[in-house]
Amino acid sequence: MSIAGSFTHAAASIIPRLSFPVASSVGRSLGSLAWALDSRHRAVAMKNLFLAFPKLTESHRRQLAHKSFQQVGRTAVEMLWSTALNDQTLGDIAVFEGREFLDAAIAEGRGALITTAHFGNWELMGVALAHIGVPMNVIARTIDDPQVESVLHRLRTRTGARVIHKHNGVRPALRALRAGEVVGVLIDQNTLPSQASFVPFFGEMAATTRVSAQLHVRSGAPLIMLFCVPEGTRYRFVIEPLDTTGVSTSETDRVEQLTAAMTAQIERHIRLCPEAWLWIHDRWRSRPPSADQKTGR
Repeated sequence: MSIAGSFTHAAASIIPRLSFPVASSVGRSLGSLAWALDSRHRAVAMKNLFLAFPKLTESHRRQLAHKSFQQVGRTAVEMLWSTALNDQTLGDIAVFEGREFLDAAIAEGRGALITTAHFGNWELMGVALAHIGVPMNVIARTIDDPQVESVLHRLRTRTGARVIHKHNGVRPALRALRAGEVVGVLIDQNTLPSQASFVPFFGEMAATTRVSAQLHVRSGAPLIMLFCVPEGTRYRFVIEPLDTTGVSTSETDRVEQLTAAMTAQIERHIRLCPEAWLWIHDRWRSRPPSADQKTGR
């Protein structure tokens, strides 16, 4: 077993014994340690924050980047804690806002597509939705370390959610939607240009997966946006409809315009709470052929 696998297995048995606030504090501390030691991802975060918020001072951007590292640490440790999740602890750690939008979407009988981002504790949000009875399926890539993947799969599915692996995931996602279930998709990471739409994100064109929009067009399942907003040691799970103002009804343009609309809604939430987003990811790595590469990429 790998060192990471051994550590993850051990932590998964210890962390649930802690209270949620203590687990969150441990996660923040680990995030701060990563901030101090991981110069490569620290540089990526600072580069991304300069691109997104060029008018902020360097000091302010460093504070945001440090807090983003802390949120990553929280997400990891809180996910390991999630085997302690029950009705009481869920009420202690999170509140749902806009649940009626998801209920109405499911009631249409065509399933529902939840689009979200690596914002707050996106992993815990999926576990919580399954816990309250939402028939969840999450599209996710397989972690490179098989031991870590094994633990994460167990945590993701413990409350009833199913994992659809990103590779060849369209057919099982469509089957789930046709069965009236919910499919969750994260669309805020860099995508291969051949599989992407380049849409605006903080003023720069970003290669963005089309899968959420494509599933919507093919299935007719309603699109819902979901965000995990940190509020101290708790979270607010914000469920809201997608703002489709100005989106074309033409199937030719609709996928790209829906992808742009979802990305714009994600950006609005990040601007409200920038420290909650995953700035360590090289979001603008893929470039369109004729991009105005103001970042020098």
